[in-house]
Formats: sequence, structure tokens, C-alpha cells
Amino acid sequence: MPCRVRAMDRRPETTDRLLLCCARSRFEDEAKAGARELVGEGIDWERLLDLARKHGLLPLLYARLRDLDGEQIPEAVLARAESAYYVNLRRNVLLQHELGQIVGPLHEEGVEVIVLKGGALAWTVYASPGLRPMVDLDLLVRPEQMERVGLVVEASGFHRSASLPAHMVPFQERFGGGVMWIRERNGKMTGLDVQHDLVGVDWCRRAFSIEAGALWEAARPLDLGGVLARQLSAVDALIHLCLHPALHHGYAFSFIGYADIDGLICQAGSDLFWTRLLERVRRFRVKATVYWGLMAAHDLLATPVPAEVLAELAPQGVRLHLLRRLAPLNEEVALQGSGRQLTGVRQVLLYAVLVDRLQDAWRMLWSILSPDLEWLAVRYALEGKGQARLYRLVHPFRVARAFLRGLYRPLVQSSLE
Repeated sequence: MPCRVRAMDRRPETTDRLLLCCARSRFEDEAKAGARELVGEGIDWERLLDLARKHGLLPLLYARLRDLDGEQIPEAVLARAESAYYVNLRRNVLLQHELGQIVGPLHEEGVEVIVLKGGALAWTVYASPGLRPMVDLDLLVRPEQMERVGLVVEASGFHRSASLPAHMVPFQERFGGGVMWIRERNGKMTGLDVQHDLVGVDWCRRAFSIEAGALWEAARPLDLGGVLARQLSAVDALIHLCLHPALHHGYAFSFIGYADIDGLICQAGSDLFWTRLLERVRRFRVKATVYWGLMAAHDLLATPVPAEVLAELAPQGVRLHLLRRLAPLNEEVALQGSGRQLTGVRQVLLYAVLVDRLQDAWRMLWSILSPDLEWLAVRYALEGKGQARLYRLVHPFRVARAFLRGLYRPLVQSSLE
């Protein structure tokens, strides 16, 4: 299929179209011909390099421009992209080594680990690990092992990120998505995001039923240079790739996330894969979330998603209309990435639209307004049930204040999260 975009709101610039073309996993004869045609129309090379860097696509862009084998690519452009590729390759090799050094001691302490996102995808989905940049390392552990993980990684030279206040650490370990750890060594910093739930927003967990036991049961082996860890199954990894940008970023995130979806599907796509995905999505109640992730990859990168799968997952009526308004699928919006600021209220509305069942949306709302006593005690560092009961009366007013802030501030700055 030529590198043209279908069913979009606006026709993108030639430069943007070339970047989308180069982000595709299947870059074969027809795609190459489309890319050469775009290059012939004239490219703003500085814009192309800047966009690719912003979205984590610069190493992948290098591989695609190199494959064109044409004289139309300026040598300086190819050289800058090539440099980014090899810098990223070296960094990823070092990160894999560091990951093995982290996972090994955790295993010795009886801690099971699933490697998430780039730490697994760079080595299993992409043709070369240098093609997939990583900002930090992401691990999933069992909730009851969070404290033990903290002791092990702290002994390995990590410290908790200063962005998390000390009084919020117990809450993040118990109810939040997890804890970010930092280690500085030889002038380089490594971030380690230790999570205990794929749904990082705690009050969304009643709406999105991601079963931890099912994830661990289906997890596959992952070799980290001789140290054995686990990675999510292909189906669960795809669900996570669709869930993460929705819940954590409101779809204002780097385009590399769509390239991850495209690459995973092109590698694993088969009738059996899609059958398993539909079963899993129904079980986890994430139909709308997975639908929107698949639609984005399908429309922006021509990812081969069967029409019957999209039809099965698509929300109906007003929900689909609201989803299109809250998270539009077009190149202009997608390439804004994390630079697009979403208000907290808009993001909460997006969560509600993505919920598959109306009763789950009400449960999510109720968990925001009236959390249980244990949640209140940990969140506000209270002593005794008496204080927690008092805060049950105070908490709705704090939510109301956060809601007002969320009318004009992002979610993390409004206290709604």
C-alpha cells in the first residue's frame, strides 16, 4: 500500500507524510516507492529531523532513509540520523546490561519481574535494538513484592525520584501506579519505573478489569543477555500499548507508541492472534481503549487490522462521537505529541468515554468521590479509622477543588490524579 494516509481530517505536509511513511514497520517496495515520491516533492529536512527526534523515531528514520539508496537524501541529514541510531544502539545495549544487573538480584530475592515497553520491544519487535529509543526501564512486579523490590534496588545504588514526595511513597506503593527509581553512575542516569499494575490511575481500576494473575500466567520468557526475565504475551503487550497512552497521556504522547503497535501487529498478526485478542479484550473490559489504539495505527500507519476486529470493538453512537472529539485521530494532532496540553477535566471525561460499561463509569466516579477508609488513611497519612472517617467528609470538597483546577490545568497539576 502506498504511503498515503486515509480518512484523515486534514492533508499533512509532505515532510510529515514522509515521517509517517518511515515509521511503518513494513517498509517494502511499495512503501519505498511512496517515500521516494515524497522526497521528490521536496522535504523540509530540519523539520523532519526535529519531528523524528521529538517522537523517538530518529533511529528508525535513519534505517528507512538508508534503505532508499537514492541521491536525493542530503549526506548531512543521513549522517545526523545515523549518529542518533548508533548512539541509541550503544545506550540500549548498556540499558539491557543494567536491566540484567537489576533483574538478577531481584530473582535471588524471589521477586518475579515482567519487562514492559521498550525494554522488551527493542529486542523482540524491532529489527535492531538500536531502532527503539528508551527513556527509562519499566518493570511490572506483584503488588505484595513492592517493598522487597525497593530494598533490592536501593541496595543496587538507586534512590527514589525526587519528584515523588516522601509522604506519597506508601500511597504509590499501595495504590498508585508504582515508584520511579534513579541511579547515577559514571555521569549517566538510569531511570527505573517499578509498577505493580498496568492501570496506573488507581480510580480507573474498577472500570478496566486488567487481571494481574492472567498477565503473569500468559507471560513469555525474555533473555536479557543471559539473565532470564519475562515479557507480556503478544496479546497482553498490545493491550498495554493501547491502554498506556490513553490513561497516562490522554493520547498526547510520542508517536513511537503507534510504531510499537504497528510493529507488534505486523510481527504477531494472525487469525489466532486476533481471536485471542478479542477474547482478552472482552475479559479485561477494554474494548473501546484497544479499538482507539488500533484505529490510530490503522489510519496513521496503515497497520493491517482486520475490519471485522475493528467492527467488533467499536463503541457506538454518542460514545464514538465523544471519543472522536476528545482524542481526534489526525496527523496534526498526533505529531503534536506530548506538546499538546490536555486539561484534567478533559482527560477524566476521556476515561469515562473509554469505559466499556456504564455501571463501571459510575463505579469510577464513586471511587473518586468516596474512596474506602484504607485509601484515605494512606493518601492523607492519617492515624486511625476516626481520622479516615472525618476525611471521608472532607475528601469530596478536595475533589471539587481539584475539579475546578482541572478546568484549566493538566491532570497531574490539578490534583485530580
